[in-house]
Amino acid sequence: MSLCQLLSILEVFHIADGIEKARLLPRFIQVMEKNILLIMVIMLEEIQSKPVVCAQFFLWNILDLLRYPHELLCVMERPSISMLWLRYSLWIPLYILSVANEGVTVYQAMPYMEPSASSSAYIHLPFLLMLYLSLLTVGASLTVWQLLKERKHHLEKRFKRKKKK
Repeated sequence: MSLCQLLSILEVFHIADGIEKARLLPRFIQVMEKNILLIMVIMLEEIQSKPVVCAQFFLWNILDLLRYPHELLCVMERPSISMLWLRYSLWIPLYILSVANEGVTVYQAMPYMEPSASSSAYIHLPFLLMLYLSLLTVGASLTVWQLLKERKHHLEKRFKRKKKK
């Protein structure tokens, strides 16, 4: 899973090269957020066996299964109304669940991070994780707001085009 997630960095290059039509900064932040979670939290042996990690992988994969077929059909210029609806409707509650689960994962990892924090460091790792959780909450709120705007835009555009035909 770690290798697959690290390869997701290619998504950023696909956007930069114009292969995929998406905003670069939000996707970059999303990819880096997932990679940070994998590197900082899930690599801890004590956390790997927790159910929240399995749930996180499941949610990430479901989100990708909703996004990638839609993107592929758009690249092939064969967009599907059902894939469009799934991508922009089902994706939002799943994203919220994923972020909430990610917060629980980070929270559950905090007790295991304390012993590994350097005593000479001015800022302990659990403090940084609390800051991360705060930023995650703000970022997720902005992302959901943006997803709702995108959903309205794409679905209205698609249904207007369908009515004209």
